[in-house]
Amino acid sequence: MQRDNARCTQWTVGRLFSRGGRLHLVLEADSASGFAKVSCRIDDRTQVIALPITEVVEHLDNSNTIKLDGLSSEETVERVVEKNGRWFFKAREGEHGPYANQQTAERALKHHILSAQEEGRTGRKAQASSG
Repeated sequence: MQRDNARCTQWTVGRLFSRGGRLHLVLEADSASGFAKVSCRIDDRTQVIALPITEVVEHLDNSNTIKLDGLSSEETVERVVEKNGRWFFKAREGEHGPYANQQTAERALKHHILSAQEEGRTGRKAQASSG
């Protein structure tokens, strides 16, 4: 079912989605132009980019299972480890790294988690919708 731009404008603002392993926040959407302004962090800098509303809606529909608590949970923090002065993170696929420091390893882990959620590789069973 295709949503019209006016309805999408109201529905998208303030929503989060993952794209390219980065978390994005919809700041505003303009039904007249068909574009939305979206905030994300690239190279440790906040960027505001314009995306077609139809693309934003597609990403929102595909990102409806993002679990933000997974980025800062105690289990996630424990996945970053130091070995002989080099930093790594543990994932289902194995150990990733080395990274120069703990912060870089933590950022890489967060990127990995978002990418996995975006691609549906979380290992979590889909919850049945109640209704």
